[in-house]
Amino acid sequence: MQKGHNLQFSCQHCQAPVHFSLFEIEENEDMIVCEQCKKRYSLKDKTLKRQLQKFEALCRQIVDSEEILSNTSVGLNVEGHSVSIPFKLLLTRMTSQLELKMGDQKISINFRMEPLKDLS
Repeated sequence: MQKGHNLQFSCQHCQAPVHFSLFEIEENEDMIVCEQCKKRYSLKDKTLKRQLQKFEALCRQIVDSEEILSNTSVGLNVEGHSVSIPFKLLLTRMTSQLELKMGDQKISINFRMEPLKDLS
């Protein structure tokens, strides 16, 4: 994943996108702040933090597996038509969602993988 603001979710207060990076969570002492309304989000919940750490490990593994994933595709069958989409295209051009709970609220974290612009 690219360093910087790769992930986002909608602020529960003002609905503005709240951007953050998995790789900056520890540096920010587990706090994310909405740029629009300044609402603060804590990532100290053990379950949420564990899930984000697992997601970070998955992202790193995807980067490490780029060689084999570039030869992988996902097949879709819709109304008798079959389409094969390269896995790399799915990761780099389409936005995916990770559904997690933050406190008592469910949040959808949007992300896109950019394997070529990743961390070292």
